Amino acid sequence: MIKKISVDELAPGMEVVQLSADVWQQLPYLYTKPGIIKDEAEVRRIRAKGFLQAFIRLAPAPENARLSDEERLEKLLRTREEHLKRKPRAPFVKTIEKARKAYAKALDQTKRIITDVKMGRQVDYRSSAEALDGVIESAIQNADTIVCLSKLSRYDSYTYSHSINVAAIAVVFGEYVGLSREELTTLGVAGMLHDLGKTAISNRIINKRGRLTRSEFEEIKKHPVYGLNILKKAREMPPAVLRAVEEHHEKFNGSGYPHGLSKDDISVFGRILSMADVYDALTSDRSYKNAILPNKALAIMYGMRDQDFSAREVQLFIKCLGIFPSGSLVRLSTGNYGVVFESNPEKPLLPKIKVILDEDLSPIPAKLVDLAVPDNGSALKIVDCADPAQYQINLRPYFHSREERPPLEGMD
Repeated sequence: MIKKISVDELAPGMEVVQLSADVWQQLPYLYTKPGIIKDEAEVRRIRAKGFLQAFIRLAPAPENARLSDEERLEKLLRTREEHLKRKPRAPFVKTIEKARKAYAKALDQTKRIITDVKMGRQVDYRSSAEALDGVIESAIQNADTIVCLSKLSRYDSYTYSHSINVAAIAVVFGEYVGLSREELTTLGVAGMLHDLGKTAISNRIINKRGRLTRSEFEEIKKHPVYGLNILKKAREMPPAVLRAVEEHHEKFNGSGYPHGLSKDDISVFGRILSMADVYDALTSDRSYKNAILPNKALAIMYGMRDQDFSAREVQLFIKCLGIFPSGSLVRLSTGNYGVVFESNPEKPLLPKIKVILDEDLSPIPAKLVDLAVPDNGSALKIVDCADPAQYQINLRPYFHSREERPPLEGMD
């Protein structure tokens, strides 16, 4: 298990890990040199250089030594939290096309907003809320459709896709914890607008490859306030949207920005946007990093509990999305591969999947299997997530409403 800690907690014998696709790799305050901390002198050198945080590998408890990260995570979730019961969901195949259209409409609105702001025009709250209405309805009918689209849809600009993905994921989580329809609209608009302040920052900094300088990072840290100032000029913008945009980089332990707020001093919407923002950033390709697989990203976020996030809230977030979120490509115990259709909050390791490829990654007749049903014919288990881009597999055709058997093709 990996956990994020303060360098003040570093001690000899701890193993620092460098996450292969770490969204914080470009930040100047994160110590990323992998290896075992040898002695106190090394700890002092790390602190003297100004590093504030590091990821370390925790040894599993003896009784959990043979469990995978996902199995340990499921055990923690099942024993430490009461399950929130999801309402009955509409069938995935009957709702995915509506979700796809709703997602595209919201994405178009995001593009218009960013263009308007760059041209000096005000943001229209009403049109933004209207554009998100279909996304909210899809989240209510079957949240897995929206989670799936947020990972499978690829666009020419991370700026646009990240904004709508954060809105969609935040709405899915908000619906899961019981927010009202009006609250979901406010939360969704805040997600759509959360990074608007980056339009005031040079593209040279926003798209920089490699580690930011301290001065560049200080400029990045101003974007929540820049966004707040832009949105203050908009008519009818709810105060809850303004506050969430300003607070989406605040952290549970008070180490965030721009105001160093902590715990319940951060608004509920701000805390939700923070989790959605980190999850999408981790699982998306950027100019300076490759995406992390969804299950690994959620395990990393769990390692950030009591630091960036409330432990209880990040556990609920993981339950909501599922340890293997919808849209994930997974390798099975038979050697075949499948795609996750629907998560299972009651049994996170046992979602509904569609088996689509054999062990050689050749297409086979698709078969829908509910891993939670004991008599599934083969006692299938998920071994791990796989990266579809690595194998040049396009998963999107498998999520059309009609059953089909598409060939392998490059990701587009």
